[in-house]
Amino acid sequence: MIHVMASSVLPASVSSVWGLIRDFGALGNWLPGVKSCAIEGDEPGDRVGAVRRLEMGDVGVIREQLLALSDVDHAVTFSIIEAALPIGNYRSTISLLPITDGDRTFIQWRGQFEAPVEHAASMEARMPREIYQPAFDRLAEILTSLETQS
Repeated sequence: MIHVMASSVLPASVSSVWGLIRDFGALGNWLPGVKSCAIEGDEPGDRVGAVRRLEMGDVGVIREQLLALSDVDHAVTFSIIEAALPIGNYRSTISLLPITDGDRTFIQWRGQFEAPVEHAASMEARMPREIYQPAFDRLAEILTSLETQS
């Protein structure tokens, strides 16, 4: 099993950040490279078991299932159930912690997956650098923009 992680500090309160990431179907609003994102069926975006369908610019369609959502711990856990990526058994958790000095948020995205030997190193490097960190950067842009509008 390959384990990856990225973390960052966002310039807003946990409640502000949670408001952006809590809805499982809203990933397209803050993950670069998403062409479309929708919850399948009539499920709400915060119901455990919901499946979202992402159309990504570089890897086609990815289907993910919401495994856990905690408003108390400010954490969301999901798995990939279908993708053209050379990985299997992908599971990840995005969690938030308050930084009380300056009312900021520590965000951490952890993932684990299996990959064929020939793809393991590239996928291990890709997840944190090309997916997780750009998502954090986009969230920071959105939050800074919201702050300036207030």
